[in-house]
Amino acid sequence: MASNGEIGLGVLMILVGLIFVGIKVVFALFVTLGVALILAGILGRLRRPRLTGRVLALSFDEFLSRFGSLQLEGLIPPGGGSAATDIGAAPATIVTDTSDTAAMITANAERAEVSALHVIVASDGQSAAPDTRVVVVHDASPRGCALVQDLRDLGMDVVDGGLRPRDVDGAGHQVIEGAPARLPRDLSALLEPDEIDWLLSGRRVEVATLSPEVAMDRVRAAISQAAPLLGDAPQPAR
Repeated sequence: MASNGEIGLGVLMILVGLIFVGIKVVFALFVTLGVALILAGILGRLRRPRLTGRVLALSFDEFLSRFGSLQLEGLIPPGGGSAATDIGAAPATIVTDTSDTAAMITANAERAEVSALHVIVASDGQSAAPDTRVVVVHDASPRGCALVQDLRDLGMDVVDGGLRPRDVDGAGHQVIEGAPARLPRDLSALLEPDEIDWLLSGRRVEVATLSPEVAMDRVRAAISQAAPLLGDAPQPAR
């Protein structure tokens, strides 16, 4: 800790000054520097560090090992999965990059008054038909951002309702930092250069770390953005 080092160096400076007690100028110089370092160290220990984000108290695996057996009311059960509503009756098809995000949307859809949704998980091999308009909800991660481009390559009309680095680079979001990452594809058409650098640094933010209210607000905004276009979309065969 830097504060401890300053205090230790200050004590050392005072001891060195005592060696030169007979030379007043040198003695005063060392003692003054020593006292200043000690005071700086004490102030540093008293001053609370300013956090730039929320701290993970423990890893998710450790959390499961401690509390995984608890069945608390209102929690989403493991493997909640997607909502297999009739796509013909759904106002929007939502594609997510993780099952956690799909389960969160499914569990909160009725409360957010968007209950008639068709939610699928891209990683499960599910997909919508080409020319279908879909809302993509993804993490601010290389895989999540790449999903938008992947679906467009498949011929889908994509409304991006997911997280991008510019949405989450700052205090108030649970930023996960890992080893430097590699992008699964070129994302220069979707992201700014500084956003790509952010992803390459190994940082990411998961939709599942947002509060349900914030996450569902993003979902509703994306559905509203897609709604005027959905009226022009081809109707499914009956």
